[in-house]
Amino acid sequence: MFFKPKANLSDSAKSRIEFCLQQIAECLGFERFTLPVLSRKALFSAYDSERDSRQFVAYLGRHLKHDVQGIQVRVGLPQAPSLGGGCCGGGSCSGPGELPGRYDATNRSITLDQQIDIDPAMGLATLINGVVCDLLSQNNFAGAHLPEQVELAVIGTGLGMIRNGISLVAKHPTSWDSTQWELSPRPFLDSPSLAYTNAIAAWARDEHSPSWAAELPSDLKRPMQKSLKFLVKTNDSFFQPKSKQPVLSQSQTEWWQLAASPTTSNQVIAIRHLQSFGALDDEQESLLLDKLRSTSTAITLHAIAAVERMAVQHPAIANEVIVNELSALTDHRNDEVRAKSMCVLARLGALDDATVETAAIMLEAHPKHVVFAGLLALSTRDSVPEEALLAVDRCFVRLLRACDYDFVELIVAAYRRWLNDPQPHLEELFQNSPELLPIALETLQNVPQQLVPLRRSA
Repeated sequence: MFFKPKANLSDSAKSRIEFCLQQIAECLGFERFTLPVLSRKALFSAYDSERDSRQFVAYLGRHLKHDVQGIQVRVGLPQAPSLGGGCCGGGSCSGPGELPGRYDATNRSITLDQQIDIDPAMGLATLINGVVCDLLSQNNFAGAHLPEQVELAVIGTGLGMIRNGISLVAKHPTSWDSTQWELSPRPFLDSPSLAYTNAIAAWARDEHSPSWAAELPSDLKRPMQKSLKFLVKTNDSFFQPKSKQPVLSQSQTEWWQLAASPTTSNQVIAIRHLQSFGALDDEQESLLLDKLRSTSTAITLHAIAAVERMAVQHPAIANEVIVNELSALTDHRNDEVRAKSMCVLARLGALDDATVETAAIMLEAHPKHVVFAGLLALSTRDSVPEEALLAVDRCFVRLLRACDYDFVELIVAAYRRWLNDPQPHLEELFQNSPELLPIALETLQNVPQQLVPLRRSA
């Protein structure tokens, strides 16, 4: 039996990295993504030869073909960890994972919080990060303030071998993001993302078995080789540095054409760019329906998001055929597809009796985003059937008993919308759990009838 090669990342995460790399390359120039990958030994040797941070910065500048004469390097006092995730643009950059230093674009300065010799790897990684921040800022890159974008540029330009050996992401974010694109600020590159970005770096340089891969940590080496094999065999990447073609400014006609591409990354990224200036023509509607019915979860999720984006501006896009397809997706085997399609139907004010019943069933699900989707959909209704109200009651009691308060305000706001006087209902609901009643009543006093207007008529 033959197995198709696969990347080490999901289709959505893979396409997002490729899109970001394309953005960076179109700004910095594609030639910088074919510069040689410098080994850890080469980077450490460049510092050890002089043991001078200014000389090391100059070495990085020569590699990047970037004028670093105006960059100041100094040692300052450590700063408190940033709560915002770091910045590398108009303000200061605390560096990924709180590297011991930061870059300030206003005066082109890299401030180290400790002498490099205390921890050479962290010190040199901070200088590399700062120089690449400067390169992005001097080229007016819009994402220069996003730490993940800086890390992608570091690895893409061949300077990532020290960074690869530093663990900077302790845990994954818990926020639900069905397309895996919309978390902002994005976390720094985790191990799977680092592995795939290194695979892209090798593939862009036509290195099918790069010698520098031997220096990768064990948790990166195997997935990097898996993704490199995938890229070499399939060429499935939106980011095509060897073509040196800017594509982000292409026309809507070209984006719609790209959405019909056989490669998943091209489809996902093209779908994110689709726009319409009125009702869809037959060809566009057919293509969008095809994407909603895709066997790829990433393509389906992005197609649902595209329907929402376009229909909010032009309601005629959410015609009966599209709405029926979204309704069918609320019974999809994938929980994220179910939840995303239900949320979009609620946003478009397109719930019918069948989807209201499905929303009530969702309240019994284990994944929290599925429960949220069901609650959100029901909360947009002016009234719900008795069965749905009972399902919300059971969900409310279950959440309070578990001390899970994430959806409490949403449920109480729904009660206020459906019931003339919710207090007697809550008193009866919690008559066997008097310890929970004060929480429910306090929330009732503090929550408005409708938290967020979602319906099209709002």
